[in-house]
Amino acid sequence: MLHLSRLFAAGLAVVAALPLTVPSARSAGLPELHYIAGRFPPYTQVDAGGHAAGPTAALIQALGQRIGSRAPLAVVPFARAITAAEHEPNTLIALIAPNPEREAKFQWVCPVLEYDVAVFRHRDRPDIVAEQPADLAKWRVAGVNRDVKTEYLQRLGIPLQIAADEDEATRLLLYRRIDVLLAHPATLRMRLRELGERGDVLVPILRLRDISSRLYLAFGPKTAPETVETVRSACYDMIRRGEIAQIMQTVMQN
Repeated sequence: MLHLSRLFAAGLAVVAALPLTVPSARSAGLPELHYIAGRFPPYTQVDAGGHAAGPTAALIQALGQRIGSRAPLAVVPFARAITAAEHEPNTLIALIAPNPEREAKFQWVCPVLEYDVAVFRHRDRPDIVAEQPADLAKWRVAGVNRDVKTEYLQRLGIPLQIAADEDEATRLLLYRRIDVLLAHPATLRMRLRELGERGDVLVPILRLRDISSRLYLAFGPKTAPETVETVRSACYDMIRRGEIAQIMQTVMQN
């Protein structure tokens, strides 16, 4: 991820010189933007009315207001979100992790959330152990199509059972249909609460540092570089002011 590391450092250097008031980018010719994300509790959720909710929706609202291009965040299955962002111009995807397969396919705007990944087993299966990622080949593992965790295991040659989404993958582990699951801990805790399960029913056994990284906002290759740079400048200014960190930390802890 050397390219993204340089981008992150360069972005912080650029925004250090930005004025305190960012002008309306829409008035400077910014096209109408579309915002999309996959469901990713507790950050990206959908309320009872079918509208986007949670910190990601709040981030998109704040960013859209700053650049003068407000639009609702569409929350769809992640595979559909990443395909739309990759192929449709002026479509910004929220909370996407970089990896070797994706890095050249997207224009990376700015990092907005630290993302850690661990391997979980059911608490009733103490016989399941893994000291390194290659050990996962011994066990039944589920993954979601086009997810960064799935692509990581595929690069390692580990067989996978593909689930429709992470909700289904979590249920597969709860019902002992698989042996281990890769998940972001905060997201898994939220899914367990939604399913009425105890938070300790699934136990972490291995942290995967190789794919613990930052989650980004990103555009696909069909979005004009000028549009990307306008949104990037606004996003890094929000990082400098601490606005994004504050928004993304407003997660219910109950």
